[in-house]
Amino acid sequence: MSKNDEIKKLKEKIEELEFQKDFQQDIIADMELITGVDMSKKSLPKTLAKEIEQKKKQRIKENGSMDVLGYLNKPSTKD
Repeated sequence: MSKNDEIKKLKEKIEELEFQKDFQQDIIADMELITGVDMSKKSLPKTLAKEIEQKKKQRIKENGSMDVLGYLNKPSTKD
């Protein structure tokens, strides 16, 4: 296998792993918002916990806050 092929294969694997990490962080962030329990701070390395916290803040900014049952507490736009 040539070096270029090996580099290409490794780049593809890195992209795949980054996607998986982002997907898992999205799920954790959503579950923490729904349940109100911050488990990532206690059980994950600080760098990952910070990334999840940023995802949660982004979700709240985009969607409003969620209560325990997962309902959005978003201001009504109806008149």
